[in-house]
Amino acid sequence: MSDISKIGDAYNWSVAKIAEAFGMDRKTVRKRLIDANITAADTVRGNPVYALKDVGPALFVSEEFNEPESLHDPSRMDPKSRKDWFQSENERVKLESTLKQLVPADEVHREMASMAKSVLQVLDTWPDRLERDRGWLPEQIAEAQDIIDEMRDVLAGEVNSVGEEEDSDQ
Repeated sequence: MSDISKIGDAYNWSVAKIAEAFGMDRKTVRKRLIDANITAADTVRGNPVYALKDVGPALFVSEEFNEPESLHDPSRMDPKSRKDWFQSENERVKLESTLKQLVPADEVHREMASMAKSVLQVLDTWPDRLERDRGWLPEQIAEAQDIIDEMRDVLAGEVNSVGEEEDSDQ
């Protein structure tokens, strides 16, 4: 049995002991320690020893999880992690809906339609009001009507482009 003078030394192991305990090749252990930039906790008989708390993550975290963007990519997760991720996303959506930070698409569409109708109603009656209340001439009214028609076309184009974007997303 090995001689341990301090209890903390029981958790500081050499590369050979780590490799033997986990059934890995010493070269693999050494490479992963170097890749993870793990420094030796101490030196025993001229050989570096490493703290197990530092060694564990370096040896057993898969390399794909070392990249930050892969942490939130469900297609790169194992099934359990993917299930947990989707459950957490569902809970987040429910919370945001409850806090009114997330609005259902059909409600947004209703509000946008209501707003567009209100704006168009004002624009449709505007030339009549100008003629009646301001005494505009027919040529001036025709010019105002052309601008209103152009605004109507731009508004319709924007509404249609949003609808097409949503259709392509689904």
